[in-house]
Amino acid sequence: MRKVLTGVSLLFTMGGWAQVEIDRAVQFSGPSDQRGIDGLDRPTLESSVVTVEASLIGTTTWAEASISGSVLTLTPVVPMSDHRDGALLRFVAPADLHGPITAGCDGLPAVPLTRPDGLPPARGQVIPGAVVELVHANGAWILMGLSENGCPPGTAAIGERLCMERASQPNTLWFPAADRCNDLGGRLCSWDEFYVACTQYASEFSNMLSAWEWLDDSSNHANSAVQVGMTTCTAERWANPNNVTLGRSRCCFTPR
Repeated sequence: MRKVLTGVSLLFTMGGWAQVEIDRAVQFSGPSDQRGIDGLDRPTLESSVVTVEASLIGTTTWAEASISGSVLTLTPVVPMSDHRDGALLRFVAPADLHGPITAGCDGLPAVPLTRPDGLPPARGQVIPGAVVELVHANGAWILMGLSENGCPPGTAAIGERLCMERASQPNTLWFPAADRCNDLGGRLCSWDEFYVACTQYASEFSNMLSAWEWLDDSSNHANSAVQVGMTTCTAERWANPNNVTLGRSRCCFTPR
């Protein structure tokens, strides 16, 4: 028979209290309003009894969270032996969580952390200090109750499927510019995205035509990338991404 660890309080003849382990079903007798066990503590093991108090305050679903790189580690108050579908956890976000991230309970393999639509969280959806709720299903932890849909802070909508940074970022080489966008959960904008923004949404952006900007496009020249935007929306040139040719940049994002 499965053992159930409980905090049963027994009054001994000497007036003391003790913790005991019961390895069989507990059968109550006497008037219904007097049947019960007092002194049960909050659960700390998978096999522990869940009290009404623990259920109401969410003890069994609370976890401490830490992040290293793109791996989120959760340490539930009540340890989990495996990732079961339907499992629910809540925690305080230790950082801004966005882009491809995996999450796993302490001692268990990490699995993808996604929104209900299967995409990774966008920048600004899970901010530090926010209370986050996850449900495990189909081999992934699913983020529930995310913030409203829309573009991340500091960006403007280009139609319904694109968000672009309003201000271009300081001069840098192509690879650092691409890495910055990736770290923010986005990417460098493409040539057609820049052109549409420049010709149809110019009032939403600053420094659009004041300097060359890197794109997420290669040119017809070997080992080179494209820069656009100096003075006109159609100005274009190629530049070696690894030499001293610098360019400003702005990132594009999928709407939340």
